[in-house]
Amino acid sequence: MKRLLLLLTGIFALSNTKAQQFLPSTTLMGQPHNNVLYGERVIAADTAGIYLDKNGIIYPNVRIPNDELREANSSLQEWYKKNEKEFVEIARGYNCDFASYSDINAAVLNDSIVETLSRRLNMAPTNTMTFLIHGFRKPFAPQNGDSSSPEDFETLAATFQRFNSTQTKIVSVYWDALYECCFSASSKKNRPLFELFELAQTHAEKAGNTLRKIASKISKDTLDVVSHSLGAKVALHSLLDISQIPSDTPTNTRVNICLIAPAVSGDMIVENYMKRRPTNDISSTDNYHLYIVYNEDDFVLRKKDNRIGIFGPGPYKYGNTTLGCNYKGAALKLQSKFNSLFKFSEIKLYDLSRVGKCHLVSCYCYGNNLERVLADMK
Repeated sequence: MKRLLLLLTGIFALSNTKAQQFLPSTTLMGQPHNNVLYGERVIAADTAGIYLDKNGIIYPNVRIPNDELREANSSLQEWYKKNEKEFVEIARGYNCDFASYSDINAAVLNDSIVETLSRRLNMAPTNTMTFLIHGFRKPFAPQNGDSSSPEDFETLAATFQRFNSTQTKIVSVYWDALYECCFSASSKKNRPLFELFELAQTHAEKAGNTLRKIASKISKDTLDVVSHSLGAKVALHSLLDISQIPSDTPTNTRVNICLIAPAVSGDMIVENYMKRRPTNDISSTDNYHLYIVYNEDDFVLRKKDNRIGIFGPGPYKYGNTTLGCNYKGAALKLQSKFNSLFKFSEIKLYDLSRVGKCHLVSCYCYGNNLERVLADMK
């Protein structure tokens, strides 16, 4: 038995796997180079994207050198504080007349950016708006053979438009989901990688809280929120009053929530689904519609190696990911609880275990994998 385990370990270590798509391996949690920065993105007038730093602060439509952001602990707020003159100038562009930097002024600027962005989004000539949210460990530019967040969004958008004929304004939500390379067969090396995944979850919560301020101001009849992997936590914090912040949740006529391979637990949804601000009367109908795509073989959500499925901490440790892989029937249990507790709230499950072990957006979007769920959202 010992020889067999050694042999299997050797095979896994030597194999050229695609496990890089999961977690980084050699960096320490919280180091600046793990952060994904958007300061040097192309600044465009079109509101096709929302960019959030690790604290959920929205990037202004101004170029900020990424090196300077790294020196400011990858925090927009710290960069503002270190660059008071630039902060005052940026604030003036959003109709904030400040003489100096303060934490309160920084918060006011963030809210002003929310107002400006929401107003521009609402100008789109459609009755529907669709937010796309990427998952964990997404670089802004391709690295180490991993797909970038813009590439994932391009794939998701094309798939959405292929199977959902609704005329909609598609908005990509970029957040600091951290990035580093790569996953290995060594438990000792992989431990800080899972810790990095834990850190990304706090970023997801903060990003979701800010996105909620934007989503609540969208005046379209229908709001779609489509997420992949840990993006589900961003989505849920943007639509439910989980963090109990003083901001409304969306009250659009219809809110479609599509969670693809969600890296969360079912309990998180059950415990928070009715937390809305202001409290909605859903005694006979609910404007929220929940669609969950799960894959029992997704090695990332199972937190196991993608060859023999033995090595790894499992879906409970370092952040519960049981829902997306239906571990011990997590997705089915969620549906059962919904039918019992929320009789007028729609929930639909889609078993995409045929995707296999792959966790990539491109695998879930391949062929007609998402046809049913995206068509149902119309």
